Amino acid sequence: MGKAYVIAVVGSGGKTTLIRHLAAQAREAGRKAAVMTTTHMGLPDQYSAVGKTVEEAISMMEQEGLVYYGRKAGESGKMEFSGKEAYELLCRRADLVLVEADGSRRLPMKVPDWSREPVIPLNADAVMVVYGLSALGKPLKEVCQRWELSETWLASEGSCLVTEPLAVDLLIKGYLKTIRFRYPNVQLITILNQAEAGIRRAAGMRMKDMLEEKGWECRVMQLRKLKVAVIYMASGFGRRFGGNKLLEASGFDGKPLFCHGLDLFLRLKERMERDAGVETDVILVSQYPEILAYGKHVGIKTIENPFAAEGITASIRLGTRAAQEGSADYYLYSVADQPWLKEETVWHFATSFIDRSLTEQKSIGCLAAEGRRGNPVIFHKKYGAELLALQGDRGGSQIMKRYPEEVMEFPVDGKELTDIDCQDDMKK
Repeated sequence: MGKAYVIAVVGSGGKTTLIRHLAAQAREAGRKAAVMTTTHMGLPDQYSAVGKTVEEAISMMEQEGLVYYGRKAGESGKMEFSGKEAYELLCRRADLVLVEADGSRRLPMKVPDWSREPVIPLNADAVMVVYGLSALGKPLKEVCQRWELSETWLASEGSCLVTEPLAVDLLIKGYLKTIRFRYPNVQLITILNQAEAGIRRAAGMRMKDMLEEKGWECRVMQLRKLKVAVIYMASGFGRRFGGNKLLEASGFDGKPLFCHGLDLFLRLKERMERDAGVETDVILVSQYPEILAYGKHVGIKTIENPFAAEGITASIRLGTRAAQEGSADYYLYSVADQPWLKEETVWHFATSFIDRSLTEQKSIGCLAAEGRRGNPVIFHKKYGAELLALQGDRGGSQIMKRYPEEVMEFPVDGKELTDIDCQDDMKK
């Protein structure tokens, strides 16, 4: 059968993301790629010929370089196997065929029931087994589909925590040995996904070493970058200052007060993306045309705030909506009147918090000095609805009080938390 190179993707924790990644790479390289499934797969946003004829699918692939093809699975919002004839025809016409050949119920790991799935095509040239590193440290029964099937060959209960050796054992006994026995000629690769930050990547590398010592090929990947939205709030009235303090330049190296923090976060964005692999958006919320114009000049998203009289929560709501639209994983909020805040402080705060959040130790973070909390603060996206519901001028502290066990306090020098309220503050 066919000239296409066929890759079957099984496991949990990023199968669809891996397929999209490989399909995009093939298309960019000028190769014709077809994406199909032998089980069920979510409907794609583009390049879809789902429910159409195989001739229409081939035509789209010829024109666009990529097509997703299968039958519609009722009203489930998914696609299913196209049928043997259509599958074989696309295998003859494509350069690369990617097959999602397993289900996982959106959990990061799985023990397969080989009487049902995976359903690996007989013409597969390679099989990639995906495992989500986010499962580490969590109860097996909470993160693993069909975990109970492992009880016959693992001395573990569902309440046990997933360790690196346990995960390796599950991969080998659940997937790798059976695939190698049933499909002896395929290239077999384990993909350890979700290596978004230092702690997970280090765990992934240790698991990779364990697998390779036993003779299994393995790669550690971050298929989807984490994303932080920095929401820079510059709408204060400066009533105690006696004017618009955010535009005040005297005493601040000849540049307006708001520029100190905003320029810091522009540098932080570059550093987060370069050194931490975390995509970072900077969102500027202000009621002042001069500040908004500066934001547009430096190329960041700007949002006019017509509700500034309501207090800081108006800026929080506007910034949070923009962060949600941008699919951010974390929302970092900062005010615009802390000229002594240091870039190094915010860098270590943000990266430390993300590491702890990925291991589910904390989901809210703030700076703190001598028992006093201050800005910036950072929230996991799961608090989005509560952030949008804030009212008045108390900000995110209301949410911190609801979930004290979720808060990570990052210690700093007290001067970094000092804001400018009045003229005398500039002399400090």
